[in-house]
Amino acid sequence: MAPIRQLAAILFADIMGFTALMGDDEELALSLREKLKGKLEAEAREHNGRIVKFMGDGALCSFTSASEAVRAAIAVQRVMLQEPKVPVRIGIHQADVVFEEADVHGDGVNIASRLESLAVPGSILISSKVVDDIKNQKDIQAVSLGLYSLKNVREPMEIFAISNPGLEVPVGKELQGKAEKYKEQKPVRKRILTASKIGIPLVIIALAAWLIVTPWLKKQDARYELMPAIQDELSLNYIPSVKAFDLAREAKQIIPDDSLLTDLWQTIATTITIETDPPGAELFWKDYTSPDAEWRSAGITPLVDVQLPRAYLRMEFRKQGYQTLEYAGPGFLSNLKPDLTHLKLDATGSIPEQMARIPEWTVYFDLPSLQNVQGKVVPEFLMDKYEVTNSQYKAFVDAGGYTNPAYWAEPILMDGKEISLEEAVKLFVDRTGRPGPAGWEGGTYPEGLENHPVTGVSWYEAAAYAVYVHKKLPTIYEWSRTAATARTEFMVPLSNFNGVSTVEVGSLPGYSTFGLYDMAGNAREWCSNATGSNDQRFVLGGGWNDPSYAFNDSYTQNALDRSVSNGFRCVKELQDDPDRFGLNQSIHGDYRDYRKEKPVDNATFSIYLNQFAYDKDPLNARVEASYDREFWTIEKISFDAGYGDERMEAYVYLPKNFKPPYQTILLFPGSNALYTSEYNVDSYIGWYDFFLKSGRAYVEPIFKSTYNRRDKLNSRLPQETVQYKDHVIMWRKDLGRAIDYLETRPDIDTDKLAFYGISWGGFMGGILPAVEKRIKVVMLNVGGMAMTKTFPEVDQINFLPRITQPVLMVNGKHDMYFPVESAQLPMFDLLGTPARDKKINIYDSGHLTPRIEVMKATLNWLDHYFGPTDKLVNSSDNQ
Repeated sequence: MAPIRQLAAILFADIMGFTALMGDDEELALSLREKLKGKLEAEAREHNGRIVKFMGDGALCSFTSASEAVRAAIAVQRVMLQEPKVPVRIGIHQADVVFEEADVHGDGVNIASRLESLAVPGSILISSKVVDDIKNQKDIQAVSLGLYSLKNVREPMEIFAISNPGLEVPVGKELQGKAEKYKEQKPVRKRILTASKIGIPLVIIALAAWLIVTPWLKKQDARYELMPAIQDELSLNYIPSVKAFDLAREAKQIIPDDSLLTDLWQTIATTITIETDPPGAELFWKDYTSPDAEWRSAGITPLVDVQLPRAYLRMEFRKQGYQTLEYAGPGFLSNLKPDLTHLKLDATGSIPEQMARIPEWTVYFDLPSLQNVQGKVVPEFLMDKYEVTNSQYKAFVDAGGYTNPAYWAEPILMDGKEISLEEAVKLFVDRTGRPGPAGWEGGTYPEGLENHPVTGVSWYEAAAYAVYVHKKLPTIYEWSRTAATARTEFMVPLSNFNGVSTVEVGSLPGYSTFGLYDMAGNAREWCSNATGSNDQRFVLGGGWNDPSYAFNDSYTQNALDRSVSNGFRCVKELQDDPDRFGLNQSIHGDYRDYRKEKPVDNATFSIYLNQFAYDKDPLNARVEASYDREFWTIEKISFDAGYGDERMEAYVYLPKNFKPPYQTILLFPGSNALYTSEYNVDSYIGWYDFFLKSGRAYVEPIFKSTYNRRDKLNSRLPQETVQYKDHVIMWRKDLGRAIDYLETRPDIDTDKLAFYGISWGGFMGGILPAVEKRIKVVMLNVGGMAMTKTFPEVDQINFLPRITQPVLMVNGKHDMYFPVESAQLPMFDLLGTPARDKKINIYDSGHLTPRIEVMKATLNWLDHYFGPTDKLVNSSDNQ
């Protein structure tokens, strides 16, 4: 044929040491060459390439695109690295070449050959021309090895190595071949100083070298040092750190178009727009967990598309003549709403001293026993930044506060009956019988405690003081609006739960969303709302002598109670008629004491089991879609559900390069699935990919009410409704049908099925394994027991004793949804699993547990009960 010139990616491959191997073991050498030849031919067909020619132990290949050539090379090397290993070196370059008959010519071929000669066994070396083509390919990573002078190539070239996991990456190694390391020029300054001797042209050359090499060195540092450090930092937890942000921002200045960095940046940083009224305030921020760190400026408001870490931050908005506004946020996965997008600043002296403005918001409770209470709009109000101190309360005492009826507007109840102020004052005395808090003596506080919170006061005393200062006690809605209990894991370690005594208000760095100090610990804080009868009132946040999980407890006490940790702070309403919002109404929370409740007997439970039975009709399964990723494949499967005429779906994730049949994990998701309309195969894979990388399959059934199967059910909480009961039954049937489908697949080991539930799924993991005994191992991530009641036939407490499979629970000490004492430990204790086969790990975290620790614990659990996965498949399995 006539010669044809065209752009092509040229791939050179050979077996290192082949000649010597032929001398030692000819049969082995020839078998290794056939292994390489077969795999090269298969991958060339797969990736639109062709084998130009084989040359002894080597091969010359061409591809229409560099990215396809690299993908083919990766696939080849992965198989070559499996036993029996073949020491293959690969080099790839992209350029205009000339195709003629059964050969190809040109500098592009020569450069690919030089690159291959530099490679080490198991590695793939590429030129910068190839890097330009793959830089936006998310499944391909590369690192620079530096500048090299290639034989018969005039200009030095930057050489890169493909760094995908499993490949050899010769970083820091001395490479030997038809090239040598480019020798860096002497420093420019020295060349300039000796210019009179060596001539201006050499100075210009040195300067040019400096201009070329310096940026290259920075890029090399970014790829070698910064990128691995960023990934290491992110691997430690689900919540990205400020350190990761700093490293990524530094890397973005050097390699802004790096595809991996672009992906990581979405996880690390958030972009927000902030306005203040008036404008002109400077925003400062720092890591919330590092209160002693230096403040950093983000600019002057209005701020448009400012980038901040997704870590939990301390913020201050400062403007001359205005009260500094303290804030905490935005936090991981936080959706910023008017809280931070538009903030009102208050001129100095325009609002009462040491109060903060709290914007309007619709409040839903995170406190476990109140999660079923309907949310309400809380209008804008002011709240004390600090708990009321002893010295402030002393002013009330000295002003005759205990004897002035004007301050005691609320009827005082004892045993449900109203008593007079004169009778009540006899109860509200200090240790010496004088009016005042229970811990005072002689009508005053102990010496040196003037700035400590006042404690040992009843609800009535707190309410009277509030009237005295023209304020009121906060409603439970207002308290919850400001407490930020969802950020427990950040606040509690910086707050006072020392078990010894109170500390000065504001002396510890733990503050909530709007700069309110000591919302967690120090003193419990009375709220205005009653629960049940009016003689029971909420007292929230926990005190210095409470366990730290009390911050998430909707605790109530008799309004006359004067415990040593009972204190308060006040609010000031900004509405003419705040009562119209219904925030002061009595609130009835849900609470269950699982230490006292008892499960039903076996006979009764056997009756409950009957409702979960279903007919095992034909599945009519079909593959709806498939997706290919670097380390796994994904199949979207549909099949008939176990009820009605519905069909359901399951997403089956299968590991590459591991030998089936696979141990398999079935996932029950968190409640986010109830509010998400479509399932995305990649959205949360970072939370579960360690199962796949360990050689196990992972399956997510699309349960009723989740994703595209959403319906009228809009809460994960148990309810005393037929609707909820029916859904629990459907969820069990969905799990059963998913397993029915898995039993039809020869690549799934259905004797080794594990259940993995996270959050809501952790709760459901206390029900479903009791019914579905094909589940052999159970792993629950931040699971627990709920405070709301439901019908006994679907109540978790009746199922836990019937779960006998091995169970691993991983939980957070500061979990606001499933507290340790009321939700986690009762669940663990009620499990019917033998003591030797159940375990609970409680980490110093919140509702997100440390990623690395969870990975280690769950994989060890699977290894223990299922055994390790099989080794990588050999080449014959992969062809």
